[in-house]
Amino acid sequence: MKKLMFLVPFIVLILSACSSESKENYTQMLGAFERNDSELNSVLDETVKNISSDSNREKALKSINEEIIPRVADFRQTINNYTLSDEQHVEVQEAMIDYLNEVEDLMELYSNFNEEFFFVNPLGDDSIDKKLNGALDQISTQEEDMEEAKDHVNQLIGDNEEE
Repeated sequence: MKKLMFLVPFIVLILSACSSESKENYTQMLGAFERNDSELNSVLDETVKNISSDSNREKALKSINEEIIPRVADFRQTINNYTLSDEQHVEVQEAMIDYLNEVEDLMELYSNFNEEFFFVNPLGDDSIDKKLNGALDQISTQEEDMEEAKDHVNQLIGDNEEE
């Protein structure tokens, strides 16, 4: 019994150290998320400008396929690398990963759209218009999904700060 009483303080110390490590990892993850998200948004803004300009469409496609999508994958891996034990912190981490999945899905839709519809419909083919409108609707829905995921991340972060 005395041996057990002797171990209790060590167990408490280990548990508090794990909690402290999780909180430190959470704080570092928030910083990494904010930094990477800011950089990603800057690249996205530049790419949107390139897509809007016909002369830079190839540059925009290259940027999406060779820079943005791999960057999102790296960003997701960075967030995944943080070891968290607090349930609320893990929930934030999962929401961040969901957001990054939505961003990646949107970038793939942008890429596919810009590769497929980089032409003019000189014959007024209605099937092309339907396909175009369907693709635009899909992109619009994905943009909304991405925004909702980002709002969810921000809400969870805010909820954790209040506690």
